[in-house]
Amino acid sequence: MKTITKMTLAAASLLGLASSTAVYAQDAPAVTVSAALAVQSDYRFRGISQNNKKIAPQGTLNFTLPEGFYVGTWASQTNWQLGGSNHNPGYEIDIYGGKHTTVFDSDLNIEAYYYAYPDANTFGGSEASFVEIITQLSHSFEGFSLTGTWAYSPMFSLGGGVSNYLAGNLTIPVNDWLSLSGNVGHQWVQAAKNFGSGDYTHYDAGLTASYMGFALDARYVGTDLSNSACSGFYMATKNACSGGGVITLTYNIAFN
Repeated sequence: MKTITKMTLAAASLLGLASSTAVYAQDAPAVTVSAALAVQSDYRFRGISQNNKKIAPQGTLNFTLPEGFYVGTWASQTNWQLGGSNHNPGYEIDIYGGKHTTVFDSDLNIEAYYYAYPDANTFGGSEASFVEIITQLSHSFEGFSLTGTWAYSPMFSLGGGVSNYLAGNLTIPVNDWLSLSGNVGHQWVQAAKNFGSGDYTHYDAGLTASYMGFALDARYVGTDLSNSACSGFYMATKNACSGGGVITLTYNIAFN
């Protein structure tokens, strides 16, 4: 959810993601290393296209540390620019770290997440990169699991001001290789109203199939933002906030 409209950009996975998937286990090795390579038909961050609705290669590297701590990095191709042959910015590199803790048989994950856009040209405007503190609480029930997310930023991308984000995820395993899932989230950004936009809700639903380290995810993603509200603050590229299908193919690698 970044855009270059009137020299203003704004931004966010869960997923989209781009959150840690580290899981703390009592009998795990001191340090474990995992990675993933992915290709996504349309990189969506909190429902909004980040690469002009084009295919985006992505990758992540994650280190799981003792006592539930973890650090990692995630990268994707991006393009917030309306028209022109050059992507601006051309890529996103995120750095994150956090800790998992068990609370009343649930997993509490507190994470610091830095979204970086090293080649973003804001024409002398506000900084594109920003930081969020993300808190997640997950619990597995018989037949399904729920995750709640709260993300806070004191200064959103490109001078967006204070932002808060709340989301819920439902995942239902069908068998050992297939699951159904859905997400609903709401984003508040302090400065959005100053540009003819406002807070918004996004949603998605789909299924994920996995086999031998590969995962294929197909889902429908949408927001309640009109084209004008979307381009006013969040993203100027064509139909960035409109609903559509997203397919992601991921290959997961465990090094030890």
